[in-house]
Amino acid sequence: MKTYSNVCPNCFEQLLPGATMCSKCTFDKGKYTHNSTALPLYTMLNDQYLIGRVLGQGGFGITYKALDNKIVAVKEYMPSEYSERVGKNVSPLKDDAKAMRVFEHGKSSYIDEIRTLHQFKNLDGIVKIYTHFQENNTAYLVMEYLDGRNLKSFVKNKGGSISSKLAGRIIIKAAAALEKVHSANVLHRDISPENIFIMRNDVDVKLIDFGAARRNVEDSNQEKSVLLKPGFAPPEQYSKKGNQGTWTDVYAMAASLYYLVSGVIPTDSMSRMQHDDVKSLDKICNDVTPAMATAVTHAMEIDYTKRTRTCTEFIKELRETGWDDSTKIGPAPIFTGKPPVQPPPPPPPPQRRQIICNVKCVSGMFNGRQANFYPGNRITVGRLSECNALVPSNEMIISKQHCIIEYNPQVNAFYVTDISTNGTFTQNGKRLQRNRREQVAPGSILYLSREYIIIQLNILFLSARKRKKNF
Repeated sequence: MKTYSNVCPNCFEQLLPGATMCSKCTFDKGKYTHNSTALPLYTMLNDQYLIGRVLGQGGFGITYKALDNKIVAVKEYMPSEYSERVGKNVSPLKDDAKAMRVFEHGKSSYIDEIRTLHQFKNLDGIVKIYTHFQENNTAYLVMEYLDGRNLKSFVKNKGGSISSKLAGRIIIKAAAALEKVHSANVLHRDISPENIFIMRNDVDVKLIDFGAARRNVEDSNQEKSVLLKPGFAPPEQYSKKGNQGTWTDVYAMAASLYYLVSGVIPTDSMSRMQHDDVKSLDKICNDVTPAMATAVTHAMEIDYTKRTRTCTEFIKELRETGWDDSTKIGPAPIFTGKPPVQPPPPPPPPQRRQIICNVKCVSGMFNGRQANFYPGNRITVGRLSECNALVPSNEMIISKQHCIIEYNPQVNAFYVTDISTNGTFTQNGKRLQRNRREQVAPGSILYLSREYIIIQLNILFLSARKRKKNF
């Protein structure tokens, strides 16, 4: 059985002997505090996903950093109030009939909602969802790993608040993504600074954590599970029969904007119904005008019938009152008497290159994956991201750069140069000489180390298509 205790649980690169801090990402495994409710480090899920550190944990589940053929995020359904960890399994609390009922109903709903969310996997501004599966008596969602931070962390790093213009641009982008979800008749129901993610470039914004999402049923009598995030949840979310709709998410989005600018979480909506002490933003923020503040106040009305109804309306009001300066028209150009400089013609479209053959994995979890040869190129196999054909970074028996493969169409032959520690072997067990370019016939099978990944050298005169980079 393979062990991964010498692998960094953050970037999945091999740790130096005896070291706890990763030399690549500087993550210190020795200082990492493992939550007892989470899966143990290096758990293998679905025979495919190697579990690393915990990225976040909420009332409904735990999100892990994980490795497939690339780094992904895996979210595990685990309602904290109604379940516990028993070994690797997630089980409803013993001798608690309500916990068992809620747990099973929640898991079923969670799976249904994941299936619904697949329709958004290619939309900008929304975290990409790859797949889902069931294991350990619970359900798992596999999605893209986002390199950045949520808005709560982002604002904290900026000193507790940000400018109105920056906050407006961020929220408008988030609201535009949310409008796409609403157009499919789906509510998010858990919008907050923690579930709005800003990428490392400080430009791109994505909505995350759709675990609470569900179809917006027009029948107001239909019970909806109560999901609360004090300060960001409107009053209708405090009742299972509350009239939730697009306006529910609008309230949470406006409350998030309020927080970004003021650094203050708005008073809980149920308290506001008794005594509304939420101050207008123009009273506490110097760069917010009364008109700008009114747009936020309108979207945070306690009475949903008086509230901004849709994200489209909310975006329109924000832009009209000056929250986003990206749509302002600049000054007219100054006439100099010279003809305007014409932009250069667009470059010609790139020539599609013909794939002449490939290297294909024919065993294990990567069976069927391939790297393609084009005229004049060569393929490097290994664990480094610079390689054409990648193997899992946690498989330390494979070198960072294991071998180099070339193809000569004039003589219809492959040439393999082994540059590894553990060797490259032919199907008859012969080890190729290290750092020596050796001829290998088409159709040959190579072993990366003696008993690991098997790859085959194929002559496949395929039609031209986009180059695949992962093995």
